Amino acid sequence: MGPADLLAGCDARGPCTAWVEPGAAVPATMERPAGSPRGPHAGWSDPSGLDELFDSIERWLRDPSVHPRTGLVPLGPEFHRACWLALRAVPVGCTITYAELAALAGRPRAVRAAAQAMARNRLAPLIPCHRVVAASGFGGFMGTAAGGSAWPLQLKRWLLAREGSAAAVGGA
Repeated sequence: MGPADLLAGCDARGPCTAWVEPGAAVPATMERPAGSPRGPHAGWSDPSGLDELFDSIERWLRDPSVHPRTGLVPLGPEFHRACWLALRAVPVGCTITYAELAALAGRPRAVRAAAQAMARNRLAPLIPCHRVVAASGFGGFMGTAAGGSAWPLQLKRWLLAREGSAAAVGGA
């Protein structure tokens, strides 16, 4: 698909996704790769939620210009949930800064908390954290999840380019 694999599955907290660098170990909570045949929904009591996750991702994979709509929102602190919901309103191909996200979520001064919400996003790309950029430049994607690897920012550029964003070319 691109510079990473998108996995979808569930754990005790519900449906989740993960971007995984090609060749890296698959997180134990991931049930199956997105797009593969559906299997049992181990560890999650609401299979309809997981089916909705799979369906939404499959629609997004077919057409990135259509913003995936889903009723799924991860459990988390109230402000994180406000950020995740606010981010869904950002149009496909557009980017905003963490400060803009904090303002959209109702707490303009909570920029670091908005960044933490993006770092804890369990439903990428349905909650499109790749559309949030740092005020000082392109960065701010997946934190240190890749242990210093360049692939998270390559993935971010790829996702934004796939959506037709000018930010993918300009890097900011």
